[in-house]
Amino acid sequence: MSKDKLVTLSRKEVLEILAESRDLSGLDIRKANLNKMDFSDCDLTDVNFSYANLKDSSFRNANLKSASLWNANLEGADFTNANLEEADLDYAKLRGATLHNANIRRASLPTELIPREDIMASVKTGSKVGQRR
Repeated sequence: MSKDKLVTLSRKEVLEILAESRDLSGLDIRKANLNKMDFSDCDLTDVNFSYANLKDSSFRNANLKSASLWNANLEGADFTNANLEEADLDYAKLRGATLHNANIRRASLPTELIPREDIMASVKTGSKVGQRR
């Protein structure tokens, strides 16, 4: 196998890293099935989560600065107090996610899928995205 070939990590490999460290910065975790994972307090700077299944995962207090969550399944995920500055969430499935007090400055948001007002309401009040009352 060529050294130049990008290798995306599996769920098992991610769990092994998390058992040792909360620093996953710069890793390629595209297309991985990571539902119900706990990434709380992790450094996820520049992580590539494109197309990953992160349904019902926790990102509380995590640093996702410049992370790619492009087209990821984030339904029911908890981003309370997470740093999503400059993160790419375009085409991400955010329905049911919580973004309470998350930093979404300069983040690319999936506004074609979910109204910006729903995302902002979740940041402000902690309501689940797409379930405003």
